[in-house]
Amino acid sequence: MALSGDLKDFELNDIFQFIQLGGKDGALHIKSDKGASVIYFKGGNILHAEVGVYEGTDAINVLLTWNDGTFNFIPNEEADKVTIDLPVQNVILEAARQIDEWKKMEDVIPSINVVVDFVGEPDMGDIELQPAEWKALSFIDGKKTVKEIADALEMNSFEVAKILYSLVQSGLVRVIKEKRL
Repeated sequence: MALSGDLKDFELNDIFQFIQLGGKDGALHIKSDKGASVIYFKGGNILHAEVGVYEGTDAINVLLTWNDGTFNFIPNEEADKVTIDLPVQNVILEAARQIDEWKKMEDVIPSINVVVDFVGEPDMGDIELQPAEWKALSFIDGKKTVKEIADALEMNSFEVAKILYSLVQSGLVRVIKEKRL
């Protein structure tokens, strides 16, 4: 199946669904002025996605903001790793949910490239931390970005951003800068 075209003519959601309906195996390559990307499919399900430093659902979230560029589906091209393995509808719904949550958090955590550090003298009050929050705290050093902390924890960047958002809201940590990639 030869499938190629321009993102101005076809939205990524539609392309993903077309590949899923066909139960296709292969790789969807996307080129844009924003970068290059590849999404791997097996039986129509998304197995892995990468764009720049992003992988998995983080990459899908980035890609769903692209509205220009070209795409080319190459049948039977296989992924060397699996970071998603979900039906297209689930991936799209999860991406939409995450995008909505990012909008709520973006004033505090504008991207996964921000660096957080501890507040000098936090007002501890009655703060109760969950295990995931304790784990995230153990990687905060004033140098690592949200993405780097997520990588160290082997967690999704979005989930770590949510944890760090709650820690900023509690007054334990603060955003100190954003690294430019």
